[in-house]
Amino acid sequence: MSIRLFSFPFISTLLLALFLCTTPQQAVAIDKIMLENGDRISGSVVRMEKGVLQVQTEYAGTLFIAWNKISEISSDSPMRILMKEGGAGTVMNITAENRTLIQAVNPDAWQTGDGHLFKGEAAISLNIDRGNTRQEEADLDVAIEWRHLNHRIKLQSELEYDTAENEKTTDRWFILAKYDNIVSSLRYYGGKVSYKTDRIADLNLRLTAGPYLGIQFINTPVTKLSTELGVDGVRESFDALPENTYLAGSWSVDFSHTLIADALQFYHRQKGLANVNNLSGVVLDTWTGLKIPVRGGFSTSAELKAEYSGDAMAGTDPWDLAYRLKFGYLW
Repeated sequence: MSIRLFSFPFISTLLLALFLCTTPQQAVAIDKIMLENGDRISGSVVRMEKGVLQVQTEYAGTLFIAWNKISEISSDSPMRILMKEGGAGTVMNITAENRTLIQAVNPDAWQTGDGHLFKGEAAISLNIDRGNTRQEEADLDVAIEWRHLNHRIKLQSELEYDTAENEKTTDRWFILAKYDNIVSSLRYYGGKVSYKTDRIADLNLRLTAGPYLGIQFINTPVTKLSTELGVDGVRESFDALPENTYLAGSWSVDFSHTLIADALQFYHRQKGLANVNNLSGVVLDTWTGLKIPVRGGFSTSAELKAEYSGDAMAGTDPWDLAYRLKFGYLW
């Protein structure tokens, strides 16, 4: 006769208990954030940029807290920081005293010099009409931006080619290249060169180049507003006129505002030239529209593009308006 002291289920339970006791448990880092009003928040610091701290919590999802309301941050793991006066490092604690010296927490690699930022957007507008009038329209816009530390390069190009009854009604090219040196969160300077041709308006060439100063008035996730002022050397060539070169004052305005988060954005961009010898010869380009983001980086927008040429030839309307429905992709 034999006596069984332990059943199989009992042994399995015992082995499982021993395994759990001897297996090291992975610790979850919890950051402690204290606010100036005395409130305490426990969570994981994601990042801080543009004066807003982003914290991921288990009980309230993602929180966004004004940076100037933070009294202290204590973390179990090192936090990467970027200083306002330059330089990067890691810290375990942030206090009210050194908080004002910090520009970003857990910044992107391009901000610390460890990598590069490359992003862009392409949009296309197509219209084919086969009713009483045979009309075709094809507009393409491309914008690319590269950043590394305080250096930024922007490229922008537009192509507009429209026909009606197999005859061209619009044949326009525009290319712009810019370099910015970011001095601070509010100021930058740089240089640009642009090329434009408009066959229908008899403009064979408008080449501009020159320096400018820029101010970033507002730069938040919801609203952005910047303007640039500069001086350009301009070279123009029209079919019926001799080539002309002159000095011009230049300006640009770039504004966007999110009306509904992740659903609707209003934007307005403007670029202008004013001949210093002939102030009536103002050249103006504006883009105004509403953009609706779609999943996966895609978007659709309704846009009004307006161009004004104060030096338009006699009998030519100085204003050129175009209403466009655009489909874009952002990367």
